[in-house]
Amino acid sequence: LAPSPFWLKQAHCLGHSRGLSMASPEYLRREGENPDDHADRLAALLAHRDAEIARLREQAGIENIAKPHAEAPLQPDVEDIKDSAQDGLADAERVLAERSQADQNPAVRELLAGLQAAVVYTDTPNHETNRKLWDAYAKSWSIEQDWVQRMAGQLPGQPRELMCIGDEWSDEASLDAVLEDWLIPLLGPEGRVAEIGSGGGRIAGRVVQKTKELVCFDVSAEMLRAAERHVKDLGFVDRARFVHVHGGADYPKEFDGAFEVVYSFDVMVHMDLHEMRRTLRTIHRLLQPGGICFLSFANLLAPDGWRRFARQERYTVGGFYFVSPDIVRCLLSRCGLELLRASSPQEGG
Repeated sequence: LAPSPFWLKQAHCLGHSRGLSMASPEYLRREGENPDDHADRLAALLAHRDAEIARLREQAGIENIAKPHAEAPLQPDVEDIKDSAQDGLADAERVLAERSQADQNPAVRELLAGLQAAVVYTDTPNHETNRKLWDAYAKSWSIEQDWVQRMAGQLPGQPRELMCIGDEWSDEASLDAVLEDWLIPLLGPEGRVAEIGSGGGRIAGRVVQKTKELVCFDVSAEMLRAAERHVKDLGFVDRARFVHVHGGADYPKEFDGAFEVVYSFDVMVHMDLHEMRRTLRTIHRLLQPGGICFLSFANLLAPDGWRRFARQERYTVGGFYFVSPDIVRCLLSRCGLELLRASSPQEGG
């Protein structure tokens, strides 16, 4: 299913705010506390609770069926991901979730279940799920991996040489046709360009050769490392910067109004509407006055849009979040962007 591209330009500026309400202040993210420190503090609280449970059991003479253990960071089983990746990213995401649940200390699962009962909204933010999925995907990816080769083998046309993460997602001819029509004409040899959601650098590797400076933003540190390696292998790393961004946080202010062109290809298909809105507002801030952006979305009204949507039992970041052109136009307008050009649905897209 080919994402539906758009050209847009900056129009006017908007602000934003966000909030979260939880019933237990001890577990709230504190003012000024970054996500990593917050996670470390929660892990320490859980470890302390495990120790208290073990001490009380020992005092009471109760066998400690679930002995506490040090919590390890998420390390997905590569073999599980290999087997599921051939069926798409949605299956890989499901495997990661199942592995995470299975590896949890039972005492931790009990505590988390109690916390969820006290929290008004328990869903993990879209950007955080994206970060975990793409970090795990990047760590597991290699051109020698059978599951990568199987994904690439399902693409139309002649087999292609895989150069970076993401080459297994689309055939080269189709990708080049979209970029030559929509993105490459926007680039100039003296331009400053930004990419939102650079992944492993499959688009960045093409763009960096045609502009003076490219800044790559991504929520996945592992994907950014892969993108930097790819651009370095191409010999253009001196033209590129790689900036790790943190979910709902604002991008560094040094980039406000810094770019003539911002693009985000095959990225918003993995975002929910609220994440799309935050990203579009960010794009507005990054663009120079009169700057242009190129975006793609998953169009429910495209010939294959409904068929793909109907195969998904629910939305996950490994699948597609489908929108209609009217929803996209509303989001763009509300985020200060003016629509200049939009693609028309085509058979097979």
